[in-house]
Amino acid sequence: MGKTTLARVVYSMISDQFEACSFVADVREVCKKYGILQLQQKLLNDLLILGDMKVKDVDNGVYMIKNRLRHKKILLIIDDVNELDQLNKLGAKHDWLGPGSRVIITTRDVKLLKTQKVDGIYEAEVLSNDEAFHLFNSKAFDKEHPTKDYLELSQAFVHYANGLPLAIEVLGSLMNGRSTSEWKVN
Repeated sequence: MGKTTLARVVYSMISDQFEACSFVADVREVCKKYGILQLQQKLLNDLLILGDMKVKDVDNGVYMIKNRLRHKKILLIIDDVNELDQLNKLGAKHDWLGPGSRVIITTRDVKLLKTQKVDGIYEAEVLSNDEAFHLFNSKAFDKEHPTKDYLELSQAFVHYANGLPLAIEVLGSLMNGRSTSEWKVN
């Protein structure tokens, strides 16, 4: 299971224990396209449940997160972070949130988590190449090994999925029953 999928599962399992919750997805991509302000806006709208709150600028967003959330027990998931500044501007600080609050961060960069001095780090495990190949084939062919025509294509899909079980399952299921020419298009 990948980092984001695992975070979503945890979110759905524990969200009822908090006054308010926010899952801020695809931080890296959204910041690149639209900037951090849009994410601050989403976070505040999710957690304050005020409808369409307008944040003037990034500094105003930091101020609002810091002052309006410090008395609330919230669950905040910040997904796919790639810069420390993103964490600092989205409220991933212990003293910004109310007692009992939890922040879950997904990232490919463990150094960000260490710099932020998080309470714990869980590294999502990936499958070995053999395990990934076996899983992919069970989904794509309903058996352990592909026919000769599909061997190289199967290996390419497994390599693309990079050992992430959910990605392997989705790709395998998607390709099930398709011809080699359809595989090459995808």
